[in-house]
Amino acid sequence: MKALRIKEREEWTAPLPEHFKTHYQLGRYDEDRIGQVMWKYLVRSENLKRAWMRISHHLPETLTTDEKLDIIEFSTAHGAMLEIWRDKGHNVVGTDYAWTAESDLAVHKGVQRNWHKVLLAELQASESNHKADDVILGWPYQPIIESLGLDVRLFDGGKMPYPFEDKSFDVVCCYQAIEAYATADKWLDIVREFCRMARQTVVIGFNPLPIRRADDPWEMEEARKAWLEMQQFNEMGFRTTFFEIGETRRGVHPITCKIQAC
Repeated sequence: MKALRIKEREEWTAPLPEHFKTHYQLGRYDEDRIGQVMWKYLVRSENLKRAWMRISHHLPETLTTDEKLDIIEFSTAHGAMLEIWRDKGHNVVGTDYAWTAESDLAVHKGVQRNWHKVLLAELQASESNHKADDVILGWPYQPIIESLGLDVRLFDGGKMPYPFEDKSFDVVCCYQAIEAYATADKWLDIVREFCRMARQTVVIGFNPLPIRRADDPWEMEEARKAWLEMQQFNEMGFRTTFFEIGETRRGVHPITCKIQAC
């Protein structure tokens, strides 16, 4: 989303609670492990601000309910959304995949700018009460997730069925990851799998298609077809209640789909 649009949305969102505006506690991790995470995602307050805005806009009921919900977020990354929901008293589970083992992004870039050096010192100034486990190669967010004590399961989101029982979560969400799980002709199968696991709500956030895939006429046509089918989804006792079209640097495209139990 364009920076101006993010700022405008923030003005219409309740402010992030003050107790979230602290650093990650990564005193047990060396510079090399911390540096596997993109530097911008090591700024905890910014991660939480984005997550707070996303939840406030798409799942505000999870911030105000007195019910203790079971929530799972697919491809949680740094876990900011799970942090917020846990703070609200919900039971949270995340998933991820050791993706950098197969990516050039796994190359450690080191401290390149002064603010990197300052941030690194702040991150290593304190450590959490949670233990550091053995290194899982290819999982850059492991230090953050461990330090927060979050329950995150690693598996390939492109392989179904997922390892969870039917109706095991009140809320299932997956932001900006379904495009990485499968080609667009399989997206509805993934949506159905989310609905199998959900009791109340499924929320899916979209990225624009990667440039190479967007240039493929077949892939783009399948994506348009999938998005249109999601707009009109009415299966398995669930139907679409909200479908957002938004704008990023790549132009105007679907942003979010919310599907709820009828």
